[in-house]
Amino acid sequence: MEKIKQSCLKHKILIFSILAALIPLIFYLLTLERKLVGGDTSWYMLELPQMALLPPTGYPVFSLIGKLFSIIPIGPLALRLNLISAVFGSLTILFLFMAINKLIKNEFLSLIASFSFAFAYPYWFFANRLEFDTLNSFYIAILLFAIFKYQENSVRKNLYFCFACLGFLLTNHPIAFFLMPAFLILTITINPKIFKSTKAVSLSILFFILPLFSYFYIYIRSVQGFGRAGTLLKFIYFVTGREESGATFGGSFGDKHLSGILKVTLDYLKLIKNNYGIILIILAVIGLIYLFKKNWKVALFSFLAIIFNLLITTQYLTWAVLNYTLDIMILMSVYISFGFLLFWDLLKVLFDKISKNRKISLKLNLLKYASFIILVLLFASQPVLLIINNYGNCNFKKPRGIYVFWDNAYKSMDKNARLYAYSASINIAVFIGKYEQNKKNIQLIGNTESEYNFDHIIGQVSNGIPVYFVGNDKAINQIFVTEKIGEPYFWDRYNENLQLYRITKSTPKVEIENSIKSQDLKFGKEIIIEYKIKNNNDNELKINSIELKLPQGLKYAGVLQEGYIKQDPGLSRGMYMWVSDNYIIPAEGEINLIFKVIPTKTGDFDIKFKLTTGGIYFDAKDLPIRIN
Repeated sequence: MEKIKQSCLKHKILIFSILAALIPLIFYLLTLERKLVGGDTSWYMLELPQMALLPPTGYPVFSLIGKLFSIIPIGPLALRLNLISAVFGSLTILFLFMAINKLIKNEFLSLIASFSFAFAYPYWFFANRLEFDTLNSFYIAILLFAIFKYQENSVRKNLYFCFACLGFLLTNHPIAFFLMPAFLILTITINPKIFKSTKAVSLSILFFILPLFSYFYIYIRSVQGFGRAGTLLKFIYFVTGREESGATFGGSFGDKHLSGILKVTLDYLKLIKNNYGIILIILAVIGLIYLFKKNWKVALFSFLAIIFNLLITTQYLTWAVLNYTLDIMILMSVYISFGFLLFWDLLKVLFDKISKNRKISLKLNLLKYASFIILVLLFASQPVLLIINNYGNCNFKKPRGIYVFWDNAYKSMDKNARLYAYSASINIAVFIGKYEQNKKNIQLIGNTESEYNFDHIIGQVSNGIPVYFVGNDKAINQIFVTEKIGEPYFWDRYNENLQLYRITKSTPKVEIENSIKSQDLKFGKEIIIEYKIKNNNDNELKINSIELKLPQGLKYAGVLQEGYIKQDPGLSRGMYMWVSDNYIIPAEGEINLIFKVIPTKTGDFDIKFKLTTGGIYFDAKDLPIRIN
């Protein structure tokens, strides 16, 4: 037993380090998202395997890690990519534990403090699925470890390690650019004399710059056709988190009012309070005060980093974002450790004084050990309570309903079918079709693609190709005869009612006929043209807009009052447009539009005409006219 005890004491740091990494990893794996959740994370899953560029700033290291995980032969692709967050989530806690322990020299308290961050809802939530946030937290944790290690032993290799970590911090989330000055100044103030050496300065700059070379990945992939940063100006804009126009990507600066900034700041503080709880908040405040007494430089510059975080995030967006609290909470875990340490030190001082003033008795020893055991249990209860409270909310092992809907949709469709989709969750459908059920060879056409129109749908059905659609149900059901496939699903994230339909007949319920009423088609003479819009549906049909495009050589001359539509159109983008809420065609009925044109040239001309119903365009056949 004595040998085991000595061995444990000898390898105490190693044992606690293993616990710091392994325990969070086990929980993250138990609750890990196995599939897709929709939103940005599903777009990342589509882009990473093919090494396409992610949004500005491009996240080069994250992208390369994503590609690496995508080729690891363990489980399905979605699981492997979600695993990135679990792995780097646990590594974050490992380095956070080692960083805190450098300051307080108490493995147990360091472990408990790091677990207070590991199992807080915001961090656990993002450690369960593919996101940038755990890698960003990992960079901050390893940077804190590097700085505290350098503070403990101010040799040059530790200095260079700090600057390398500062460089890596800038390869991920752009908010790091605003946090970095506080950490940089802290590093410099630890041992300012070392910077009198030209070699130390030069190598520090070199180690800082080396990780930034990863941004060349952005340029290389752009040149290869997988991004939009192929010129110097576009590259600079992209890696600094801006659009091609120079506007800030995803948000904006300089347009927020003070009242709005204060409101968002309070919202961030509420998020932290709701997720940490009042006890940990109090411990953090007490711990910050104690940290100022023990190590004022770390206290001051870490608190400045928190202030910089709030100043930037509250001016970037007009609402509080959960993942923007993580940088604050990881620094708060350092303060929490000092809150624990204060009570630990007070109890030690108390018993040291009692021991000096009286003879140590068995009862006193029992009281001493009992007091420390109670304190240990109280400290340990904090992460345990976080686990109990958050496990259910962070357990994503079961696939989300939105993924199940699309997975069942693909299973229900015939091979070589066409799927027309209008949904915010279309990225999940693309992923399933590309990586999970690609053998079915289902071509997905999204609503932003040019092929998403009635003519293309009619052509596919007419050629005997199975055609399905999701979204825009009301409009398409008014145009085609359809049948429901499978069960509907309501996606509360975007308030979408999703249902898979199959088109059973190629003949549309809307028909457009055109005719020329004039016999004499000559230069300068009025020509009367009629368009009839027929509703072959059992229900009434609402037309949202009508668009007429005349070629050069034909001049619009007015609407004839004997038609159903009697008002003249507006002119927009070179097209004549009729827009009204009153263009309603009864079941099995029709409406018409009669108008005049005057030829200003001779030759052959095509008149284009289309309408929208339910937000979808329906094109008529071009009307050819020959003017003599």
